[in-house]
Formats: sequence, structure tokens, C-alpha cells
Amino acid sequence: MTAEWRYSHDGKAWLCKVTNKKKTIAWLSLWNHCIKTSFYFTDKTREGVMLLDIGNDIKTSFAQAKTIGKLIPLILTIGQPDQADDFKKIAVYKMHVK
Repeated sequence: MTAEWRYSHDGKAWLCKVTNKKKTIAWLSLWNHCIKTSFYFTDKTREGVMLLDIGNDIKTSFAQAKTIGKLIPLILTIGQPDQADDFKKIAVYKMHVK
């Protein structure tokens, strides 16, 4: 995966676009006490996310997320090092789905 930092004029903040080849895997932003990440999935890939071995709070939040067009956002806040495991699992899944 590669990271590409971009300045968002709308949010007046720096965002990191994480890609694998040409596919966008996630967006992330750095905050004082955490890292916020955003993944975007479709109805077709939603079920696979729900089958991942990740926290139930993440699954509940994702199940209740409102769609943005055809995309369903999965927002993950990483405040502790052990929460990075969920990020890795979601990123690996995202890299392998079409």
C-alpha cells in the first residue's frame, strides 16, 4: 500500500489517501489523540465486512451507516495501538474485493 497526502480545502486539513496499485483502500486523518480512517464499501461487499473478525461496535456502526450515493462508509477511530488490528483486517479485505 502507498500513502498520498492531500490538503482538503473543504475541511482545511490534510488527508491521506491509502491506495493499493490504483485502488483506493482508505482515507485517514491525524488528530491529537487518534487517527480517523474511512473505508467505503458497496451493498455487494457489505456482507463480507460483517463476517470479518473485528469489533462488534464497528460492525454495529457500519450496519447503521447511511449510504452516500452507492457507497457505505465505515468510519474507524484508532485511539489505542491494539485497535490497529481492526484497521489491518478491514484493509486486507478491501484490497481483495472488487
